[in-house]
This record gives sequence, structure tokens and C-alpha cells, in this order.
Amino acid sequence: MIRSNVLIYALCISISFIFTNDTEILHNYFWANYNQFKGNNVCAHKWYTKLFTLQPSPYSYKGYLTILADANVMQNFEKIVQLMPSLGNKFKNDPEIQLIFATALEKTNRTQEANSHIIMLSQSFRNNAEITLRAAQVYIRRQEYNNALLTIDAFLNNTPRKANNFIFYFLKTQIYTSLGNYNKALESITTCVEMHPRFDKSWLLYASLYEKEGNIQKAVSGYSTFLELSGSNKEIEKHLFALMLKQKNSEDTKQRMLSHAVSIDNALVLFKQQRYDQALTHINACIEHQPFNEECKLLKIQILSMLKDFKDIASTISTWIMAQPENSMWPKTICLLAYNGMPIATIIDTLTTVIQKNPHNLWCNLYCADMYMRNGQSNNAITYLSHALHCTMADTRRATILYQRALLHYEHNNHLAMHNDLKSAHNLNKECPHINNTLAYYWATKGKDIQKAQSFIEKALAIDSKNPHFLDTQALILYKEKKYLQAEQILEKLISYNNGTILLRLAKVHYALNNNENADIFTKKAQLVIHTTREKKTLKKMQLLLART
Repeated sequence: MIRSNVLIYALCISISFIFTNDTEILHNYFWANYNQFKGNNVCAHKWYTKLFTLQPSPYSYKGYLTILADANVMQNFEKIVQLMPSLGNKFKNDPEIQLIFATALEKTNRTQEANSHIIMLSQSFRNNAEITLRAAQVYIRRQEYNNALLTIDAFLNNTPRKANNFIFYFLKTQIYTSLGNYNKALESITTCVEMHPRFDKSWLLYASLYEKEGNIQKAVSGYSTFLELSGSNKEIEKHLFALMLKQKNSEDTKQRMLSHAVSIDNALVLFKQQRYDQALTHINACIEHQPFNEECKLLKIQILSMLKDFKDIASTISTWIMAQPENSMWPKTICLLAYNGMPIATIIDTLTTVIQKNPHNLWCNLYCADMYMRNGQSNNAITYLSHALHCTMADTRRATILYQRALLHYEHNNHLAMHNDLKSAHNLNKECPHINNTLAYYWATKGKDIQKAQSFIEKALAIDSKNPHFLDTQALILYKEKKYLQAEQILEKLISYNNGTILLRLAKVHYALNNNENADIFTKKAQLVIHTTREKKTLKKMQLLLART
């Protein structure tokens, strides 16, 4: 944006130069701009210095101010502050320059002036995202929370809904939390994660708010998503594990404190005192008297996990699974121990041992497949998903398993098996948007039937019109139809998700439009976030195409 506006100013000034016939000013100005656009700011600065000895139009300072600010050194910010009295009024309608002025005041420790300047700008430029963000932050630092909310809402109510606006809902969540208004905070953070589902900090805040509300299920979901996005975090992993152990098997049942029996009380007190061996003795006595008490059993697993006695955990949970094969809690619990240091190989060995004795245990097969997927062993995951399909279950669950197996077949380029599983899943659950989306992708690529692809993606989008994966598939179909501009319009709105596949798709669209510079930009952005082998192959192809041009 800055460079395009500088060009506009250059054109305006060149017109004025034509009438003044001052060719030296014109010469210096365009050489300054030329070097600035090339990224040679040192040379551009020299040309600007020569230019200003000739007293040019004050509007020629726009590019110079940008160079000073980009250098990010105290001496340059002092120069900007010195120029403010003479240039402030000339650029009063230019938010970019006004933001440079505010930054200069801030960098030169004129904090109050900087804050006042930002507040003033927020009243003049209500539709400017950066000014709104900085004004809201000023109000938050001053603890003027209502003014911060008014500023943010004024912006959101007067601008189109964009994915990048997620940050304002994140700020609103923080403000409402500070005010103790948790209902509003939950409403804002829910909107935030919907707009940008890959922003890890929003999921952490989402989880902590739901945990305060006592909704353990959503808290667990939030913490799990945070870990998936941000990677390993020992503190959060331990907290998540403890939270999961408290969670009841039914999704609608809320957690109760372990306080209904004296022996549990004693074990819990000892556990909190980190006297784990004594706590284990107490809880074993409790389980002996109450062999079906799941709270006692969960506490025992928690104690054993603190002792890192994974061998005893494996033996204990195996016994409980064999006693209650229909209960999903124990296969789930042992898988959750992966977050608390239990080796995945040990978890898999435990589950496969149980499956050998009881091959039709649905939950063991499903969780075993899940562990193999986490361990990057997709062939084994396919095997256990196939075993699970022999078990009795509802059609919706069977459709989900078939869908997951289809995705694994796709990883192995087994497209016929993928399509067969997707067809079977669709027959069982025709309204599932994810199944329809994947069928659309299949027909747009390997199936080579754009009409069928479009019919399936329309069903998916009818249920969730804002899902970035569904929109990416629609863009793919348009790309296959050579409707590149329409595909570009969809993908441009998805950039903020920072998804490797989406960024590479946009790069391909720009390449098809002969916008090789943009294609290169998005290829490089994708390179920073790609994960899968398929994405890496696509990246390499894109890089080879660009290298030839």
C-alpha cells in the first residue's frame, strides 16, 4: 500500500514540476523514488537529501518519511518528530504517514503524545484496522475498557467482515475477561476461533475460559487444538492430561469433585501432598471395595502416571478393558497418557495385546489406529480401521471410519480404494459436509469429472459456507475450469489461515494468470508452513515452474 501511494504522489508532483519547469527537482525526486522501489534505501536517502536542498513540494516527503521509519533507528525517529510541525497538516488525510508520526513519538519516549495522537487518529480514520488496533491497545493500557470496546465495535460495525479481523475479537475477549463478563468473553473468543482457526493463542484463551465455566469438554478440545497448532508445551500437556482424567465418559456429564467417599478423600489429600506411594495404597483399597467406581480408577491412573509407572498402567488398563469391553473410557485414557510421557509404542502394544484376545473391541481398534496415525504409521492405521469396521456401530460412526480410511488411502495414492470408501461413507451419511467436500476434491482431480465435483462441493458449502477447506476445493474446481480470476477471489480471502495447500493453490492461480511475481511470493510463504509430503511435492513443482520463467 505504501509504495502504490508513493507512486500516486510522484505523479501529482511530476505534474506540478511540468508547470514549474524545475527539471532538477524532478530529476532528484524520481531517482529517489526509483532507488526506494528497488529497495536501495541508502541511495534513495542520498537523492532525497539533495532534493530537499531545492525546497520541493512538501508532499515529496512521503517516501522520505517511509525510509526513515523503515530504518528503525532513534536518530531517524527524532528527525521525523522534528518534521511533524511542518508536515502534519499536509498529510492530515494520510493514515500511513500519521501512523509513522505516532510511531516516531513512541520510539522517542514521547509516550503520552503518541497515545494522544493515536486516539485522535482513531476518531478520524474509523475504518483503518491498524489505527483501531493501536487505539484499542492504548485504552487497554489505561484500563479504559469501555472506550476500547467502543473503538473496536465502531471499526467492526463499519467495515466488511474479514478473516484478518479475528484479532479484534481476541482483544474483545481479553477486555471482557478483565471486566469479569465471561459470557461476552466466550462469545468473542468463539467468533475469533471461527474466523482464524489456526491462531494458537486464541485456542488457549478459549480453553481457559471454558474451564472457568466448568465446561470441561470444550476446555479439553481447546487445549488439544492449542497443542496441535503450537507444538509441545509440557505445562499445557500436563494440565490437559489432568483435565482429561477428570472428564466423564458422557459428553453431557459435568465433572464432580472426588469427595464422596472417605478413602477417596484420603487418597486425594495424599496425592496433592505428592505422597504418591501412600495415595496408591489408599486408592487400591478403595477400588477393592468399589470395583466399578470410575473416579477411583481414574485417580489411580493419575497417581501411577506421576510415578511414571507405565508398565503398571498398561497392565491395569488392560484388565479393565477386558472386564468392560464396551466402555470407551479406558482405551481413551491410555491414549491420553501420551501427553504425559507414556511412550506411544507402549500404548500401541497394550491395545494390540487386548485386540488379540478380543478382536471385535471397537474402541481398542479405533484408538490403536489413532496412535498409529500419530506415530506416522498409516498402513497400520488402515489395518485397525478395517478391523473396527467389522464391529457393530451406528451408521454415522461407520461413515466417519470409512472417511478416515479414505484419507489414509489418499496419502498412499490408492485412489480407487479412496473413492470406494468415500462412496460407502456417503451412502451412510449423505449430509456430512466433509465427506461431500472430499468427494468433490476426488472428482476434480483423480476422477476428472468437474460436474460431479461441483455437485458435491455445493452440498458441503450449503452446510458450512465459510469453511476454508471447502472454499479451497471450490477454488480448485474453478482453477480446473480455467476460471482463474474467480478462483483468485476465493483464495485471497483465505490467506490469513496461513495454510500451505491454500497458499500453493493461490501461487498456481497467479502463475496461470502470468503474475509470476505474486506466484513467487505465495510459493515462498507456503514454504514456511507446509507439513505433508504431498505439499512438499507441490512446492517443488511450483519452484521448478518459476525457475524456468
